[in-house]
Amino acid sequence: MNDIVATPAHAMPVPSAGVLCFNPAGHLLLVNPTYKPGWNLPGGRIDHGESPHQAAVREVREELGLDLPIAPVPLVVAWVAGPSARVLFLFDAGVLTAEQQAAIRLQASELSEYAFYPTATIDTSIAPPGLHNVLLLALAARENGRPAYIEVTG
Repeated sequence: MNDIVATPAHAMPVPSAGVLCFNPAGHLLLVNPTYKPGWNLPGGRIDHGESPHQAAVREVREELGLDLPIAPVPLVVAWVAGPSARVLFLFDAGVLTAEQQAAIRLQASELSEYAFYPTATIDTSIAPPGLHNVLLLALAARENGRPAYIEVTG
């Protein structure tokens, strides 16, 4: 008789990349997805064969119609636990010029609007609770110049 040894399932997180963009007043760009509630950062899933940075560049191009110089090192890497676990990489795209802001063209199939929010007023009524904590850490990492890691329970 052969004994079958059960092995634990390996985590299969969905990798995604997001981007922080600011206006000259220091307000953060958030987008309103049409497919889920709450505002979010520009970004999305990392495609097969794509690095997190490549995904960030592609997602900004697709969602905002912009080619931005995005910092190569993430501000934050986040493990978001739960039934649909994710690994999130947040990158800094810096301050958008007036020309770049005027050139924003939203991906109509995914986004209904965008707005620049003062970072002090972004709370869980705007950003989902899991993203809110990651976002606060990303803002701090941007301020102090030190990348960070966080684990968020869903």
